[in-house]
Amino acid sequence: MPLEIAVEILRGIRDYLEEVGGSFVGGHTIFNPWPLSGGEVTAVAHPDQIVYQRGAKVGDVFVLTKPLGTQPAMAVYRTIKDPDTCEMVLSVLSRREAEELVEKAIKFMTTSNKPVAEAMLEVKPNAATDVTGFGLVGHAENIARESGVDVEIQAIPVMKNAVQVSELFSYGLERGEAAETSGGILVALPRKRVDEFMDALRSRGVTAYIIGEAKQGNGKVTVKPDVELIEV
Repeated sequence: MPLEIAVEILRGIRDYLEEVGGSFVGGHTIFNPWPLSGGEVTAVAHPDQIVYQRGAKVGDVFVLTKPLGTQPAMAVYRTIKDPDTCEMVLSVLSRREAEELVEKAIKFMTTSNKPVAEAMLEVKPNAATDVTGFGLVGHAENIARESGVDVEIQAIPVMKNAVQVSELFSYGLERGEAAETSGGILVALPRKRVDEFMDALRSRGVTAYIIGEAKQGNGKVTVKPDVELIEV
């Protein structure tokens, strides 16, 4: 990989950290067959400011702060550039639809969750987790299992045209199973505080979605057969 590309990657990481009030304090280099970059975040917070995966209560409402679909969107990104594979995607989407899906995914992946954290300090939920590699259902299961409740998913917000690609590659987005990259925050809080929390998010420019509720149980997640897919 050309040195100037590595420099730009590191500059991007530094610029982003400065934007959210963090510091770039060091690192190391590895030899690898393909380029990759990553980071470990170290932070200090008062215990009262920390929201754990455990703590959801029966009757809690679940709110998600970003739509899903980055896995199929990145599949489009990879395949649309290759003449040997682009026809697969173009069999379900037009080129314009494919490009718009990629652009939308990049926009959401590069949108910080810091405003969500600020809203959570204002209206503290019972439990929360990010939604990343285990997908919506996988991360909801973590909350359900650690809180001793069942979670019923009644709606799934998805990026427009992501479901068609998910069905093509069998990612399971329409069932909440697709992996996410830099996804939103899944928050559980009492129903009486949902409006206050949504207002706190809205005032910070965050659009969120009510997707389900906690029920009596012992750690299972169920996606309703008639789950509502909310296209964004």
